[in-house]
Amino acid sequence: MIKYIISHPIQYQVPLIRYLSKKIKIEVAYRSNISLKPFYDKEFDKNVVIQKNLIKGYKNYFLKHIGSNKVNAIFPITTEFKSLFSNNTKIIWLHGIKNWYNLIVIVISKFHNKKVFVRDEINNLKKRSFLNKFFNKVFFYIIDDFIDCYLSIGIENTNTLKKYGINKKKIFNVPYVVDNKFFYLKKKNVQQKLKILFTGKLIHKKGCDILLKSIFLLNKKNDFKNKTDVIIVGEGNLKNNYLELKKKLNLNNVKFCGFKNQNLIKKYYNNSNLFIMPSREENWGLAVNEAMASSNAIICSNSVGCSKNLVKNNFNGYIFKSDDYIDLARKIFMFYKNPSRINLFAKNSLKIISKHSFNECYAGIIKAINHVNKKC
Repeated sequence: MIKYIISHPIQYQVPLIRYLSKKIKIEVAYRSNISLKPFYDKEFDKNVVIQKNLIKGYKNYFLKHIGSNKVNAIFPITTEFKSLFSNNTKIIWLHGIKNWYNLIVIVISKFHNKKVFVRDEINNLKKRSFLNKFFNKVFFYIIDDFIDCYLSIGIENTNTLKKYGINKKKIFNVPYVVDNKFFYLKKKNVQQKLKILFTGKLIHKKGCDILLKSIFLLNKKNDFKNKTDVIIVGEGNLKNNYLELKKKLNLNNVKFCGFKNQNLIKKYYNNSNLFIMPSREENWGLAVNEAMASSNAIICSNSVGCSKNLVKNNFNGYIFKSDDYIDLARKIFMFYKNPSRINLFAKNSLKIISKHSFNECYAGIIKAINHVNKKC
């Protein structure tokens, strides 16, 4: 059996876990139940409810803890270890590597003769100092002896692990995916206008301001404002700033729609044909998966982790230089001046994302299991 340890029920993880539970013996140990009830999200700047059925359809339980139930670098202070190392548990799978609890579990697993799989988001997309890179290399040099397999979420993740000295034979492809069928639409709404969609938290690193500035540039061109709609879905502590920027720049073709859960957001993907992720920093960017499964062309910054896996320049979209609203405007204008490109790129998005599925993750995990079995 695989014992999968995660901080709390995560809406993007659960569909994969349900799929895997039908294929292999897996049980999830959660450290916190914070996402099962309304909670205040600092970045959304409001109380949110993610989903109510996050613990249905697979085996799971909650580890004992003391103190606060919130999730951060310290909390929850999980006090339970023994249940992880039962006789029928052969593999310990950890989500994330650099937190105190997971590091303790990794070390203890060695003494209990359990194999350790780690799935982590580390990459070198953001600028790192020489010292940061040095300490990362030392960290992985030390911890690598305790880890049997690294489950990579994508190309950027794999390249970073190899850069820090991890043998490629220990790295297996288990990419970040979504339930493509959930977002797939047999009858995509046909749009006469260029319908641009942004979804995400309205915080600095997500780069909504970069999009707004690019639209301001484009609105100066003939009829662009009248022939485009820009929809912003999300909440965050910078929302008021962005509303003021919209007013200041006279962006009448931009509409803010607030936070929408997964069930409601499908409508927005269906009503758009161009999805933009302008993030200054993004370890992956699962909204790109969702938009592609809903047949959208894609533009994202080169700071988005999934860009090397999912966005093929001049095939299903374009990649622009991070934090460069002028470059983003150029990429948007390519679609505006050639509308037929939208439908072609949208179909190509669907072709690409169909290969990034639960089954691809399952295949990667099976390869990792076979790898450790051969070593036994």
